[in-house]
Amino acid sequence: MRRRTVHGMFILLAGLLLALGANDATAGKGGDDAGTCVNACGGYGAGNNLTNCYCDSACTTYGDCCSDYQPVCNGNTGCTANSGGRYILHVGGMCSQGWNDAMSSKSGYTSIDVKAVQTNHSGLSDSSHTLGIYLDQCCTGSNLCYVINYSGGDAVMGHRFANSGTNWNINWVGTSGGAGGGSELSGNFLADIFGPCDYAGHLGTSEVRNAYNHNDTNGETVYHIGGYDGWWYSSWLLPGEDDGAVAYHSAGAVTYTTSTSSMCKTPKWT
Repeated sequence: MRRRTVHGMFILLAGLLLALGANDATAGKGGDDAGTCVNACGGYGAGNNLTNCYCDSACTTYGDCCSDYQPVCNGNTGCTANSGGRYILHVGGMCSQGWNDAMSSKSGYTSIDVKAVQTNHSGLSDSSHTLGIYLDQCCTGSNLCYVINYSGGDAVMGHRFANSGTNWNINWVGTSGGAGGGSELSGNFLADIFGPCDYAGHLGTSEVRNAYNHNDTNGETVYHIGGYDGWWYSSWLLPGEDDGAVAYHSAGAVTYTTSTSSMCKTPKWT
């Protein structure tokens, strides 16, 4: 009874914020410090968990499960292992709990929203763990995948590649506006405004670049595209061209931070 009353208060508060015109972070579903079920199955969601979500069997009845409850605690990704399935996995970005745009489609393929929570301090390792569950089920055996990601999803995919020996059946990975090289905005007051979650402060260039071996892509091909002409209130903090959140050195997988107006700047990670 106690937890359902608190949950109701959060719903009421969310309704008030919507009435006042508050929006979710553009980086993906969520935008707050959502709980995760990584290392928390059977109890209260781990992390900052300002959304008051749970990872026990009762959460499905009460409707207060953390967004990654099904894949993390039940192994339910929406894919069928070794079934000859064809899948397109969508990995969201910073402060997200999933993919918030229309998912791409391809004849004969099923689009899957990867519920990888990227909101807390441990957002990179937690979401990488969750992504691994999807890859192991959706992209092995007779199954085949494409992976599409953006923003912080770039680092999540890179972290999973560098920390796994599994040979997944991935045609290629497509990264848009990737933050695999970090962003100069992280740790800045703008990160708190436009990325209202704890993870926004942990996407700095040094922290992300030292978080995993960027040259280890598990033998998979990763394509990068970057946005151009960012916002005046953030671009002045980013070197060279940018999309308002990440500079070309990050979006273009350049091995060092630099000011550049070209996505073709070298050297690049493998």
